[in-house]
This record gives sequence, C-alpha cells and structure tokens, in this order.
Amino acid sequence: MKKRLFIAIDISDEVRRTVAHYIEELSYRFPVTLVKWERPEKLHLTLKFLGSIDEALVNRVCEVVQRNPAKTPTFTIGISGTGAFPSSKSPRVLWLGVNEPTGNLKTLAQSLNTDCENVGFEAENRPFKPHLTLARIREPRHAGELGEAHAKNSFGPIRFTCDELVLYESQLGPGSSKYLKLMTAKFGVS
Repeated sequence: MKKRLFIAIDISDEVRRTVAHYIEELSYRFPVTLVKWERPEKLHLTLKFLGSIDEALVNRVCEVVQRNPAKTPTFTIGISGTGAFPSSKSPRVLWLGVNEPTGNLKTLAQSLNTDCENVGFEAENRPFKPHLTLARIREPRHAGELGEAHAKNSFGPIRFTCDELVLYESQLGPGSSKYLKLMTAKFGVS
C-alpha cells in the first residue's frame, strides 16, 4: 500500500484565521473566477514533498523527521507580501510570502532534502522558495484580474513561532484531499 507524504511546518491559529479572512475577501471579490481556494485547516509551509511512497519506507521517513528538528532551535517566521506563480498576469498559484531572517528554515529544508535523498527519494534541485499557498487557479486564462489584485494587496507582516516539524499524509478523496498528521517532532529536542 502507498501513502502520499510531505514534511511541513504548521502555521499558528492566529495566522490561520488572518489568512482565512484574506482568502474569504478575495473569493468574495472574484466569485466567477475558477479557483480552488485552500481550506484554512490545510494551510502549512511545505519543506519537502515526498509523493506516493511504499508504506515500508514510512518508518525511515519518520526517522528523518525525528532527527532534523533536534539540530534546529525554535525560530520566528513572518508571513507578508503577495505573489503568484508563474506571474500575476497569468497565475496558476496564489501565495503569501515567508520571511525567516535567521536562515533556520532554509537550512532545515536543505537538511531534509539531503536526508531524504540518502533514504532514496529524489533530491529537489530547484532553490527553496518558501511560500504559503492560498489557491490554485483552475482556469488561468481568465484569472489575470484576480492575480493582479492579489499582487497589489499588502499582507502582513504577521509572525508566529515555529517549534515543530510535521509529517503529513495527504489522503485523496471525493471533492478534496485531507491532511492527517502522522507525527510531529519538536525543535531542539533530541
């Protein structure tokens, strides 16, 4: 049996409520644009997407998740700024920016990438660009106005303390996926 896994950092409840309100405002302003808005309970910062893996590998992934936070102190993440991939004129993904000036987030992502590669996963070769995904555009040809409005908005900064890493399973189902926490590992605890 396979499990669809990713390693992430949860956002705080305060950030979740603030982002949910922002999503609600945008969706209200652009009701006819075909968009899949992220549900507030699913908001997170992905550090490593593993994809569908054999259940036999889950324990090795858990070891990687347990080992990495022990080397990482707690740190503060700021959510601010808006953007879109690939561009605001032709968006496919709407996102909020992530600011973490100590470099701990980037170091953690690189360490996870290396450790996961050592376990047999493909290394991520693109530079790590942390962001908080708000929406995936279903019809990009007609989403330019939404993308431009989002890009012109200001958001944040809103900060939260990051103190744990989470291994999630994405369970696909009718209508939408749901995320199940398989394990958490506190920072600075060996």
